[in-house]
Amino acid sequence: MPANEPLSKDETTIPRSVPPTGLKRRSIVLMIVLAIVTLGLYYPIWFLRRRDALNRLDSPRKLQRWPFLIFIAFFVLQFMVGLASGSAPRERTIGAEASLLLSLLQLAVEILMVVQCFFTKDILEDHLAGPEDNTSSSIFVDRVKLSALMTFFFQIFYLQHIINRHIAVSQPKAV
Repeated sequence: MPANEPLSKDETTIPRSVPPTGLKRRSIVLMIVLAIVTLGLYYPIWFLRRRDALNRLDSPRKLQRWPFLIFIAFFVLQFMVGLASGSAPRERTIGAEASLLLSLLQLAVEILMVVQCFFTKDILEDHLAGPEDNTSSSIFVDRVKLSALMTFFFQIFYLQHIINRHIAVSQPKAV
């Protein structure tokens, strides 16, 4: 079967050469609810559930699993410290130095997650630019440029919005 032949009778506009990414539309409101209900644990889960699909996009950059596993491990550590502390201050249970160290680790993990958001933003930009774009003619090409400010403030919610708007829309519909 030639590469440009349609997938089926119902999908005559989608050529076979367009591989499905596996990224699906998701409700941003539902994501916000899940982030609140899971006390933030949904954040790394969002990445882990989409990592394989994001890595299949047309980009030389690929997401690693370890940053999100670090986030989950840190979440579990904070949860255990919170349970051990009860209503008492954390400093009384684990000491002032350990509490300071835990706060510094929290800052490092949060920075790591923001970096992963920007990494994902770059992957989406690469994919949306298309394979035929090259850097020498980028002045004449209207490239999709995602907002760094929106990525910083809205993180996975903005990234999912971009996926919903530009990537999941172009996917073939399931029969």
